[in-house]
Amino acid sequence: MKYTIKTFIKDKNETVSSVANKLKLSRPTFDSYIEIYEDNKIIPKQIYQKVFDGLFADDRIPTDVFKGRLEMYEMILTKGRRDEDIDFISRRADRVSKLMNRLRENIKYEKIDKDLYDFIDVIIQRYSDNAIYQMVQFFLRLYGKKDVNQTTNLQMAFFSELFHTFNELDQNEIAFNYLDWDHYRQTCQKARMKEELRQVELEIDRLKNEQENLRRQLYENRIW
Repeated sequence: MKYTIKTFIKDKNETVSSVANKLKLSRPTFDSYIEIYEDNKIIPKQIYQKVFDGLFADDRIPTDVFKGRLEMYEMILTKGRRDEDIDFISRRADRVSKLMNRLRENIKYEKIDKDLYDFIDVIIQRYSDNAIYQMVQFFLRLYGKKDVNQTTNLQMAFFSELFHTFNELDQNEIAFNYLDWDHYRQTCQKARMKEELRQVELEIDRLKNEQENLRRQLYENRIW
């Protein structure tokens, strides 16, 4: 049987209509674009040519990568950000899928360190903070992911201090400084209080939403 985009979509546990909706296309338009693409012709709208290339050019693309790209494209098209670089978005979706696969593999092991996942969450949420950003840049260079020669003067000063500290840690030669420790401890306590407050606020929001849903159900006579 000839392999088509529609069978490919079904193999990825999606429906043709759902993919059309996510790409902000009517079903007839989506069908016509499929026909054009399968005939090796150019889709009239350039952005959809790039979207189709990202989704359907390789029929060996893993399901999680396909779904990741589809989600990214839906976000772009929904928000009207059609000038986004589709190739960049595809690469970003692939990186997210790769990270998720590694997390799934890690979850299979019994000795899971919850702190690792909390740390990843912190990195994602606070990456724009300069301290977090520079720490990430330090480790990317330390483990060969980035070229150490592409470093600013400020980073050189910061990275050398970090490297010196980690070397002392490895050799158990770190000296205790009470003032630094006290400052660090107080900063951590404030951060902990903010996090606990955030969790309380999230729980309040959850309860409010639950209350609103119950009210709606009562109003629609779904309970009584």
